Amino acid sequence: MANELERAQRFARELQAVYGEELVSVVLYGSAARGEYQEGVSDLNLLVLLRDADAAALRRGSALARGWVQQGNPPPLLLPAEEWRGSADVFPIEYADMRDAHRVLHGADPFTGIEIQPRHLRLQCESELKGKQIQLRERYLLSAGEPDELRELLTRSVSTFLVLFRTVLRLTGDAVPRPHDAVVRATAERVGFDAAPLLQILEARRGAGTLRPGADDAVVTGYLEAVARTVAFVDRL
Repeated sequence: MANELERAQRFARELQAVYGEELVSVVLYGSAARGEYQEGVSDLNLLVLLRDADAAALRRGSALARGWVQQGNPPPLLLPAEEWRGSADVFPIEYADMRDAHRVLHGADPFTGIEIQPRHLRLQCESELKGKQIQLRERYLLSAGEPDELRELLTRSVSTFLVLFRTVLRLTGDAVPRPHDAVVRATAERVGFDAAPLLQILEARRGAGTLRPGADDAVVTGYLEAVARTVAFVDRL
């Protein structure tokens, strides 16, 4: 993790040089904070909170943000601190996932005093699951005859469902493990689906083995079944 942490810390220092006291917090979150970062696969995710995020403030950080993205990173999630504090009810999944795996690089911990209501979490989880299931079906419809496209669909989409699986575990009061494989196994046990197809997809995502599935291969149909069972499970909560 040393290399990605150093990159994130350097960017935090550069932000401080640009914004000074206007910079409230810089937080590393996601796979790098969970110890699951994979170079070339994972994103280096940063939350940046400012006292104000008006046009002038955004312009001041534009060149720095462009340089960060040109290095292959996603744009930092930049918000005014007051907006951040008032948005836990509309983004409870994101807040819960970030809260459970984050590292403060500068300033105050933005999760201090943040409350995430279970009813907000369940509602967003159901909405996100059903929306992502629709998108998954659409992509499967278009890619069913193309093994390479199917591989990309499986390996790219699984990260989104990992977030939602962690949310399911939070909703049921289960412990949320950090390793991806453990998240899949825990969710499979709780919901009642076969973990093997998702574990195979995670292996392929890590670059291990070969995966060029046909439309009816167990790794594909099992993945679709796991998502469907998870949607039905959350719908019953």
